[in-house]
Amino acid sequence: MTIRELAELIGVSPATVSIVLNGKKGVSEDTRKKVLEALEKYNYKPPMRNADNSKGVLLMKYYKSGMFVEENQGFISMIIDAIEEQLRMEHLGMIMMVAKTGLKAALDSIEYKKYCGMIVIATEITREDYDILGNIPIPFIVVDNTMPNYHYSSVCMNNFENVYMALKYCRDCGHTEIGYLGSNSSVENFSERYSAFCQYIPELGLRFDPKNEFRVTPTMFGAYNDFLALLEYDLDLPSCFFAENDTIALGVIKAMKEKGYKIPRDVSIIGFDDIPYASISSPALTTVHVQRDIIGRQAVIQLLQLINDARFTPMKTRITGKLIIRDSVKDMSAK
Repeated sequence: MTIRELAELIGVSPATVSIVLNGKKGVSEDTRKKVLEALEKYNYKPPMRNADNSKGVLLMKYYKSGMFVEENQGFISMIIDAIEEQLRMEHLGMIMMVAKTGLKAALDSIEYKKYCGMIVIATEITREDYDILGNIPIPFIVVDNTMPNYHYSSVCMNNFENVYMALKYCRDCGHTEIGYLGSNSSVENFSERYSAFCQYIPELGLRFDPKNEFRVTPTMFGAYNDFLALLEYDLDLPSCFFAENDTIALGVIKAMKEKGYKIPRDVSIIGFDDIPYASISSPALTTVHVQRDIIGRQAVIQLLQLINDARFTPMKTRITGKLIIRDSVKDMSAK
C-alpha cells in the first residue's frame, strides 16, 4: 500500500499522512488520531529510505554576474529556504557552497564522498557549461534551469505556460500589440520566455513589432537607467509590454513615470516572478507568480527519488505559476 492509497482510504491528503508519520505540526489532534488509527488498522509501514542520513546534501549556488541569483530581490533565497525546510523534514542536513569561480573549478574542488546527493542552483549556468555538470559523480538535481536536451534531472518554473498566461490576460484586457522588455544578459529562463513570447503572439492573435523589443540591464537600477536613456528618443510605444521579469518591469516603470508616462493609462506592463516589490510598487505590478516554495520542495523530493532509484533520471519537472492581477495593465474595455 502506498501513502496515497492510504490517504484515499481515510479521506485525507498524502501530505497529511506524511506530516503525521514525521511527527510534525500542522494537523488537528482529531486528524492525527484518525491517521494513527489507520496506520495501525492497515499495518502501513513507510518505505525505507536509502539516502544515507549520516551524509548531508550539498547545495551549490553558482553565479557568473550575480544579477540573477543575488539581485532579484530574494527570488533564489526563497527557493533555498524551501529546500532546507524540506530536507529538514526528511531528516537530512544541508551544506551550501557559493561558487564564484569557473564552474569546472568549483566542481573539481568538491569532496563528493561527504554527500549523498547534490542540488545545483543553475540560474546563471549557460549552455556552454552544461556538459560540465555531467562530471558530478553523485545523484544531483538542477534547479531553475531546464537543461534542455541534457540527460539531467531538473526542477524549474514552466516558462512557456506562464508566458502564455500573461499574454492571454493582456489580450483579454483588449491589448492587440505587445512590446517586449528583455535582458541584455542571456540565461536559459529568459531564452525560454522569449521563445514562448514569439510562439504565442500569433497564436493569440496579437501583434509584435520588433522595434518594440528593448534590452536592458536586468537589475532594477540598470533597467531604469537604460530605459531612461531610450526615452530620450521619440519612441512610438505599444499599449502594453511583457517584461522578462519583475525587476526589469519595475525599473522601466520608474523610468517611464519620470518621463511623464502614466502607468497603465498610457502604457501597460506585465511582469514575471511576483517578487515582493511587485505588490507595493506604484502602481502595483500585475505579474505571474512563480511558486518558489514548490520548486524548492520538489527538488528535494526528486533528489531523494533519484538517490533511491537511478531510473528516476532524467526527470524534468516544470511548475506552472499563477496570474496575479494588480494595477499595471489597463482594461481597454473599461469605461
